[in-house]
Amino acid sequence: MNDPVPTDAELVRRTVAGDRDAFASLYDRYARLVRAVAADAGPDRAEDITQDVFLRAYRAIATLRDRDRFSPWLVGIARRVVQEVRRRPSETFLGDIVGDDPTAEDEVDQEDEVAKLLTLVNRLPEEERRAIQFFFLNGRDGTETARLLGRSRSGTYALIHRAIGNLARRMSTESAAQENPQ
Repeated sequence: MNDPVPTDAELVRRTVAGDRDAFASLYDRYARLVRAVAADAGPDRAEDITQDVFLRAYRAIATLRDRDRFSPWLVGIARRVVQEVRRRPSETFLGDIVGDDPTAEDEVDQEDEVAKLLTLVNRLPEEERRAIQFFFLNGRDGTETARLLGRSRSGTYALIHRAIGNLARRMSTESAAQENPQ
């Protein structure tokens, strides 16, 4: 007997409780919808916007009051991100590193940050590195990334989440080392 399909509210509850697979299910359920909203900013930016929207949603999901309203909440986030992109069409998604009006110096700093990040990605264990490369750098969706890695979709999302955590720790360690050279 098949288990019933969980509601959005159930998946949100499980995500808030720490179940990454539940959020992966929400991603799979709504990624096309978000891409459709994101396409308003231009088809070449839709995938980046989609990733940004889901990252913001994941970070803020505990603030969602009415868990049955996940999809309208997510679409609202997508619309805000599209508006931000339209206001700053020349900025990349690494725009959080620089201000609204990047100078040549800011652009060099941004390039340095990207180079540091790519160096850290290359230092990840091979499977994590490949997951990051396929999913973020090559813009593949979760299903395609899972196929390329020979994993389940939920296993792929767990791997990506672990890789992001490792990157964040490495970035933090490297920043601390640069601030406090001994």
